[in-house]
Amino acid sequence: MPHEINHSYKAVIFDMDGTVLDTLSELTHSLNHIFRLHQLPELSPQEVRLCLGYGYTGLIERAAPSVPADEQALLAEEFKQYYSAHCQGNTRPYDGVADMLAALRNGGYKTAIVSNKGQGAVSLLHEEFFRQLVDFSIGESPQYRKKPAPDMIEKALHLLNCRPEQAVYVGDSEVDKETADNAGLTSVLVTWGFRDSSFLESLHPDYLVHSCQELTHLFLPND
Repeated sequence: MPHEINHSYKAVIFDMDGTVLDTLSELTHSLNHIFRLHQLPELSPQEVRLCLGYGYTGLIERAAPSVPADEQALLAEEFKQYYSAHCQGNTRPYDGVADMLAALRNGGYKTAIVSNKGQGAVSLLHEEFFRQLVDFSIGESPQYRKKPAPDMIEKALHLLNCRPEQAVYVGDSEVDKETADNAGLTSVLVTWGFRDSSFLESLHPDYLVHSCQELTHLFLPND
């Protein structure tokens, strides 16, 4: 794939979990805490990793597929409450993320985060890690359908005063690729998150990158 973007963009929009933040440890801890309360088998980080990307209800559906739907809804609500209170405990930006976001902003790009994580946790993590690095962060709420629906991306584009062809969506999963396609944005997938590189390559994103440095160079080839 090309090593730099041959197009003029105004904005770069990022997924949160698995893209700019390493949240796997805290998500695994929170999920297993809820599962223990309900005498459900605990999952390893690798198992949890493959269930992520679909929001809280999607996580429970994939992590506990044999549980009846009404119980899944209860688990999802309990997970939301517990995780929202503990989301900052073991969560950090991936190495190089802060420098990458700063470089993009200094290079003239508008930046934002759009995530299927609940808005409460997204707001807390935005304030802790990204307040000076991105314009805003949008999370799951009743106002918008979850990704891969384009609703949250469309809201972000409105706030950024950008057309779809002027923006790129950066993520780490099939959900993010489909979201970019549904919203009419160029797709960039990163290999350091919650999906394997070979799987991401099979999705045929517009760009596939393996480090924050490579991502920075994609948009700022002279840096």
